[in-house]
Amino acid sequence: MKKIVLYFMLLAMPALASAQDNKYQVRVGWGGYPVTEMFLYGISWCDCGPSDISLFDIYWDSNGAIYSTGSMSAEFSWLLKDWFTLSLTGAVNLTWQNSFDAVTGKRTGTEYCGVAYLMPECRFNWLRKDLVKMYSSVGVGVMVCPEFYYYVLPAGQISPVGIEVGKKVYGFCELGIGLMYTGAKAGIGFRF
Repeated sequence: MKKIVLYFMLLAMPALASAQDNKYQVRVGWGGYPVTEMFLYGISWCDCGPSDISLFDIYWDSNGAIYSTGSMSAEFSWLLKDWFTLSLTGAVNLTWQNSFDAVTGKRTGTEYCGVAYLMPECRFNWLRKDLVKMYSSVGVGVMVCPEFYYYVLPAGQISPVGIEVGKKVYGFCELGIGLMYTGAKAGIGFRF
């Protein structure tokens, strides 16, 4: 066991030696509602069409609203140039939906699902000050959907504007649209 710990410490030495350069970042964040749910669950912005209601629909269990945790992510970034950062993001989004008895209205069960994402991203740093950095990013990766027999599907994410405020420990917020999150994503990061 001591040899394994020593081995990993030796592997980490180059990264620790270059720690003064602040070339690496670790970030954790929480993003908005993913577009993925619209595709997986058929959620539409307007359910305006006529509905054909049968006795089955009236007396069978009804489903409640679909809830989502939003995209919870962890990211490792490498500053290759002053204006360019390469990152790898891993994220997960959990959803759940309650079902209710049509006659009594009591909850009869809950269905759970989750989607995992792995996405390399290119971040273009277009404002670089001591305390404030602004950027845009684009990423293309994969998502794993256990609801569809663990299919690995392509995923993309675009963030036209993002901001980081701080030095070694910083906060960040970005606006984006994609299969990983839509709306805002915010969190904290650490440079080393």
